[in-house]
Amino acid sequence: MSERSRLAALNIGRSLPLRRVAGVVVATMFSVPVASRTAKADSQQYSVVACVDAKSAGLTSRDIVVRVENLSAPATAIKASPDIRRNIAIVMDAGPDQGKVLSIEKELAIALINELSDTGTSFTVAKAGISSKMQATTPDRSVAIEHIRDITGESGEKTSVAIYDAIGSAIRQISLTPGLRVVIFIGEGNDGGSRLRYAELRGLAESNQIVFFAALVADHSLRGARSILRYGWNLQDLTDDTAGIFLENQKMSKATRQLSEGVQGLRLITFEMPSRQSGRSKISVLSPRGKRLRAQKAIVIP
Repeated sequence: MSERSRLAALNIGRSLPLRRVAGVVVATMFSVPVASRTAKADSQQYSVVACVDAKSAGLTSRDIVVRVENLSAPATAIKASPDIRRNIAIVMDAGPDQGKVLSIEKELAIALINELSDTGTSFTVAKAGISSKMQATTPDRSVAIEHIRDITGESGEKTSVAIYDAIGSAIRQISLTPGLRVVIFIGEGNDGGSRLRYAELRGLAESNQIVFFAALVADHSLRGARSILRYGWNLQDLTDDTAGIFLENQKMSKATRQLSEGVQGLRLITFEMPSRQSGRSKISVLSPRGKRLRAQKAIVIP
């Protein structure tokens, strides 16, 4: 643009109503190329899932800024359950190596269902084992609890089970309906024999905006020399990438509280930005004073 054109545009801007000028300033701050109505027509609505703690529970959309790669945009809405539906899948490890702790897994799963059940929440129960099984999704708490109680442990030689395949099936099941989507895995976490590779599992979770929680439960230590995690390390990475929580052999009351608070703190945040090319983009969510919220680390645009 020539210097004369810049001066002309500036003079015109001074004659605009204050509200319109403010809109131009905001658009400039967030690096959104607004050419008046044309850019607005080219913008698209996107969403990201973040988790807020009790101190931040009162945040509104005006308090949130979303950053995708090198572009930033203000949030347009922030929604939580029960204003938005919540789909929760609980994946239970019932392999031969879990015989001594399956009752603890069940106790934790039932406690979580009781804590999280409301009129806007549905549950899907999946068994991971040598023979996996997926139950039908239900909004009925008593039915979901019965599905948990019906899970039986498998006998035979202790071995890894296809954890990734079971988690992947649960993701596909709860992604059939809109809303907040959560997968909670309870078990040892040592995968073996899955057709679904970890990279594919992560891509599946990101593509469907799944928040993944993992509570490792075992009758042995989960760490080896130098406290290095020997079981479920990929599941730990998945919780970190999707705004979830990772627990190891935690006491029942503490595990129930941390997992239920984590799920209850989830927020679906929508924002508008210029249309982006399909693919995976890094994302972060900032609250007042630049504090970064625990959120998905990437969104996948079809």
